[in-house]
Amino acid sequence: MPVLEKQHLVLFFYAVTIAALVLSPFLLSVGMFALAVLSLIRFQVGARIFWVATDVESIRRMLRIFQYPPFVAVTLFFFIVLLSFWQTEDYGYWLGRLRIKIPFLALPLVFLGHPRLEERQWQGLLYFLLFLLLATSIGVGLNYWINYEEIQQLLKQGQPMPTPRNHIRYSLMLALGVVSGGYLYSIGYYWRYVQERYFILGATFFLFLFIHLLSVRSGILAMYVALFLLSVRYILVSRRYGLGMGILLALIVMPVVAYQYVPSFRAKVDYMRWGLIKFQEGEGAAYADTGRIVSLKVGWELAKQHPLFGVGAGNLQQEMERVFERSYPQLPEPLAPHNQFLFVLAGTGGAGLLLFLIALFYPLFYHRNYRHPFLLGFYGIVLTAFLIEHTIENSMGVGFFLVFLLLFLNMRRGEGSCQPDNLAAI
Repeated sequence: MPVLEKQHLVLFFYAVTIAALVLSPFLLSVGMFALAVLSLIRFQVGARIFWVATDVESIRRMLRIFQYPPFVAVTLFFFIVLLSFWQTEDYGYWLGRLRIKIPFLALPLVFLGHPRLEERQWQGLLYFLLFLLLATSIGVGLNYWINYEEIQQLLKQGQPMPTPRNHIRYSLMLALGVVSGGYLYSIGYYWRYVQERYFILGATFFLFLFIHLLSVRSGILAMYVALFLLSVRYILVSRRYGLGMGILLALIVMPVVAYQYVPSFRAKVDYMRWGLIKFQEGEGAAYADTGRIVSLKVGWELAKQHPLFGVGAGNLQQEMERVFERSYPQLPEPLAPHNQFLFVLAGTGGAGLLLFLIALFYPLFYHRNYRHPFLLGFYGIVLTAFLIEHTIENSMGVGFFLVFLLLFLNMRRGEGSCQPDNLAAI
């Protein structure tokens, strides 16, 4: 019987957590709890050996978190909400926001309590993500094919195609799958057989095509922004300007081709255009985009009225409802600002937004981590999502952002710092 050690279970529950981001919030809770427990213990289990003990070294490393600046920066997302308590009138809403942000405080410590990921182990987790997304997308595609007329009618009415869990989060995972697959192929990764590279290339291309069929705007836009950034990076590093410009041209042409030949994509685009026309005519109350656009206007209005500290993270909902009721009574439901930056600005003002930007960008620029193609593509997806959604105001969005960022930081973690990769040409 092979010996089971801490690293083996940590890797297993990393995979469980990644699967949970696609499939199940409950499984996400199970994975997070298991990872938290594993950060505190060490053990060996074998045919003739069994022992469990407190992992003193891991706990010491967690207590020395300030020696790992990117991990410290991530915790600021929690403190932005915590420090707005002095403005709070609606403590129920404030506590709800704080509960959502607890992983930003806990998970950096948890990941520091785990053994440092070897680069190949981290790449194996990306390979698992690619395989998982391929399997689920085939299932979604078959369901669409079997129920084509019914689902196509839903798309024309602005409804999403049925997916595992939330369609927006799933589309962002697909975008990350394209980035991950492209990265794995570019470095020549394979698990056992070199022929797997063809599988990686084929799966990546399939996900690229499938995300157009799924027709969730957030995921499509996020993927194209990520691919644009990676294409620019390729041009600057390789200096192959002709090929690079050809790739950029293809990225521009692909949405036009998709509109012509992918019925689900065309239906979603037509619905969006019709909703915008109705909004401009003042008749768009029944269209989802109208509520999102108005939420941006109301959020900006509140931000201008309270520029320094905002209305308070705990008061944002009631203030949004007050303005909606006064100025937009025809809309059925008041929405929080559908922009993460504006959500923070309206709730905690310029002071909160400054801390938010430090927390967001410090891991990217620390030791020039932006040079790594995966992290650059990941940030392209995240920033796009932040511009069109309040992505990290729910548990699945928090999980998506934190898990992949902390996995990367753990892989790059050296003795007291996140060591840069050896990309001297970049």
